[in-house]
Amino acid sequence: MPDEKRKINCLIPASMYEKIEASKYKNITEAINAALEHLMNDSSDDIKCYIDEIEEHKHSIEGYKQSITVLQAENTSLKEEAIHLRARSKELEKHNETLVKELKMNEEHQEKRIEDLKNHIYSLDNQLRTKDDQLEKLNENMHKQAVHLQTLLNQKTIEAPGAKKPWWRIW
Repeated sequence: MPDEKRKINCLIPASMYEKIEASKYKNITEAINAALEHLMNDSSDDIKCYIDEIEEHKHSIEGYKQSITVLQAENTSLKEEAIHLRARSKELEKHNETLVKELKMNEEHQEKRIEDLKNHIYSLDNQLRTKDDQLEKLNENMHKQAVHLQTLLNQKTIEAPGAKKPWWRIW
């Protein structure tokens, strides 16, 4: 007994219908039967392909999982390094603040020292001016004394140009 046949209804695009009429099949029924047989025979091959693809995807997923694990480890180490760098940054900021304070203190000390030195220089300048005045007065006095001595000597020579003193006037 030949296979019992059943009638099916389906709608297909007009362009596909034209391609089937132009093909090697005598009518649309033959084309549909051939397509369905082909689909049934290839379905086991398709399933194998799908299974192979799934296996490949499993391997890919395992690779991705390993990559994720490595990346998570790197992320953890980077986080630890960031924490360490933040701590070091805070230490350096504190050190920088200390250095800035020391610099300000040194500047203040230098300003005080400069002011002290200016005052000392002013004092020395005043002493030099005083000493200059004293030397000038001393020179004037010496000049006056020299003039006075010269006058006395001139008077002595005028009184007795060739005369000798008596012997009792030695003192």
